[in-house]
Amino acid sequence: MGSAPALKPPPRELMPPGAVAAMLAFAGLPLYIHAPRYYAEDMGMGLAVLGLLLLAARAVDSVQDPIIGRLADRWRQRREVWTLGAGILLITSFALLFAPPTWGAPVPRLIAGLLAAFTGFSALQIALYDHGLAQAEAAGGGYTRIALFREAGGLLGICLAAAAPAALAALFGVSLAYAGYAAVFAVLAVMVLLWMRGRWQASGEGMPLAGFTAALRVTGVAAILGFGFVNALPTAVTSTLFLFFVADILRAETHAGLVLFVFFGAAAAATPFWARLAARIGRKGALTAGIALSVPAFIGAFLLGAGDIAAFYAIAAASGAALGADMTLAPAMLASRIRGGGGQVFALWTFLQKTALAIAAGVTFPLLALAGYEPGGESDNGRVALSAAYALVPCGLKLFALPVLWVYVRDGGDTA
Repeated sequence: MGSAPALKPPPRELMPPGAVAAMLAFAGLPLYIHAPRYYAEDMGMGLAVLGLLLLAARAVDSVQDPIIGRLADRWRQRREVWTLGAGILLITSFALLFAPPTWGAPVPRLIAGLLAAFTGFSALQIALYDHGLAQAEAAGGGYTRIALFREAGGLLGICLAAAAPAALAALFGVSLAYAGYAAVFAVLAVMVLLWMRGRWQASGEGMPLAGFTAALRVTGVAAILGFGFVNALPTAVTSTLFLFFVADILRAETHAGLVLFVFFGAAAAATPFWARLAARIGRKGALTAGIALSVPAFIGAFLLGAGDIAAFYAIAAASGAALGADMTLAPAMLASRIRGGGGQVFALWTFLQKTALAIAAGVTFPLLALAGYEPGGESDNGRVALSAAYALVPCGLKLFALPVLWVYVRDGGDTA
């Protein structure tokens, strides 16, 4: 009997990129979940102003992503310098964003910090996705396997990010918890970037530089990008409103960190299952199963009220497991279709993901304010509006994503 074929790429080549994904996730969670709450409560910023500033900052961030992707492809021979500069920018932005509340006016701090953070984050994330594409090109496949290691690392980073604020608050006090988070992130970023030093690869080394339009014309690319945007909207809404829902609907603010840990831990634990299921029935079928799991979880969340924290843990585990399918399979489907211009395609992918977050913040906060919701307020109408925005709106968006997936998206290529 012949020996089993070696797995390609091997784990030793997939672990460092997974660590980069963990570092980026450790940065991303506070940017999209904790920063709005920090500036609304600790910094005293009004919800309407906060929503508009988040929308403006993320709009600028989204517009610059295609430019970053074009530059990433054009400067693919300088990927080491590229990632070093992006890492320095990201570390600096965290120090600005999460310094103690008395260190400067909130509006300029939030704007400058977010723009710097989004730029550094995008440059590193695009480089990371393109590195995975380059690994698959060199190995002749393995898109789902590469995505599995990368997204599992990202989910591990999110779990650490979910637990860190409470742990740092216990060590240093609530007022210094986020400043401590910025310091921990700086140490983590330096360690991870040193591990990846000399390992960065760029896709399309043997191909001519593909323009943006040519990269999008490849069969299946535009359809998967469109599905990815629609499918990102539900998660964008829930992540934006999560802390408010836990505090004002469940009255269980002290459980927020542990619930996030359960949610993302379930996503990480489920990713190998989704990869195996995709190998059996295809990525498209596995993604459908993930959507089917998420819908009853959203409906269940709407039915919760004060004190229903045990049920919310179960809902968090189910919806987290469903998220594992989204995070692993959709990027793998996209990567398997790309034929040149990887930096630009992945820049558009991040652009669409961020646009979903911008819409979630820029639309839901002002609408909730109009409905009478205020953080910590006692308005019954406001709380009902918050529950509907957190649970029913994402449920409807998931149901809309399902026909988009089946009508427009064709799975293809390797499922390994």
